[in-house]
Amino acid sequence: MKYPFISIVVGIRNEERFIEECIESLLNLDYPRDSYEIIIVDGMSTDKTRDIVQKYPVKLLLNERKNVAAARNLGVKNARGELVAFTDGDCKVDPQWLKALIREMQEAPDDVVCFGGPNLIFDTDPVFGRVVGYAQESFLGSGGSAQSKNSTKKHYVGSLPNCNAMYKKVAIQEAGGFDERFVVGQDGDLNYRIGKKGNRFLYIPEAQVLHHRRGTLKSFSLRMFKYGMWMAELFKKHGEFVRWYAFLPSIAILFAATLLIASIKYYTPGLILLALTALYFVLVIITSIQVTYKMRSKYGLFALFIIPVQHIAYGLGFLYSFTNSPLISKTSSCSDV
Repeated sequence: MKYPFISIVVGIRNEERFIEECIESLLNLDYPRDSYEIIIVDGMSTDKTRDIVQKYPVKLLLNERKNVAAARNLGVKNARGELVAFTDGDCKVDPQWLKALIREMQEAPDDVVCFGGPNLIFDTDPVFGRVVGYAQESFLGSGGSAQSKNSTKKHYVGSLPNCNAMYKKVAIQEAGGFDERFVVGQDGDLNYRIGKKGNRFLYIPEAQVLHHRRGTLKSFSLRMFKYGMWMAELFKKHGEFVRWYAFLPSIAILFAATLLIASIKYYTPGLILLALTALYFVLVIITSIQVTYKMRSKYGLFALFIIPVQHIAYGLGFLYSFTNSPLISKTSSCSDV
C-alpha cells in the first residue's frame, strides 16, 4: 500500500472540552507520521482552545472570519498535500481512518473525488445528545442521508459530511472552494457543485469517526431552525434541492395549517388532518422503539418528542428563509469565481 501525503484540516472555535481528544486521535493514526500534517484553524476562540492546541506538534492558523467555511478554505489554501481530509474539533478519529480512506481511493475510478465514512455516537455522551444522534440515524430523522444514516455497506452517495471526509484537493479548487456566506450547510453546497461537475462520493463504513452530541432541547430546536434556513438558501442559490427531503417538513406544516383552517367550515379536511397526524405519530413511535433498542435504554423514548421538534423547527426555518434571507453578504460567493 502506498502512503500519499495528506493534509488534515480541523476548523474549530471554543472547543476546549474536546480538542485535546481530537488532536490525540489524529497524532495516533496508524499512518506514517511523515506522510500527513495536521492543520488546526481556530476561529478566534475565547476559551482555552488555542492554549491547548499550542502544546501539540500541529500547524495552527487563525481564522478571523470565525465560521467553519472560511476555516476550511484557509486550511485548503495552506495544505501541502494533494489530498485534504476534514474532521471537527469535537470528533475522535479511528486509528485506521486514513488507511481506510486511502485504500479505497487507490482502487476507485478517477471520477471519485471524495471519500468518507460514518459519523458515530459516543456512548458516554449525555442522554439527550445520544437520543438525538440515534434518532437522526433513522430514515425519519435524516431521510437516509450519509450525514447520519451510518450504513455498514460501501456505496456511492450524493454528499458526505465534512466531519468525516477526504477530498482530492483539485476537486475543491475547481468547484471554487467553500462558500463563506454559509454558516451551516457549506459542505452540502460544495459537494453539490463538485457533483455537478460529474464527480462522485464514496461512503466507506470502515473509515470511522466518533462525534460528540451535546445540547439541550432549546439549543437543538434553534439548531434545527438554522439548518432549515440554510437549506432553503441552498435551494435559492442553485434553483433545485440539494437534498430531496429538504422541503418536506415545510410542506407538511403548510398543508396541516391549510387543513386546519378548512376544517373550521368543512368536516372532511379535519378528518384528513386527523388521519395524517395519526399516521405520522405511528411512524414516530416505530422510530422511537428503534432508538430505544439501539440505546438499550428507556430514554430512547424521548425520540417521541425530539423527532417532531426537529421536523417543526426545520420546516419553520425553511419557510422563514423565504421571507428573511440569512445570507450575510449579497455579493458573489466564492463558488462564483
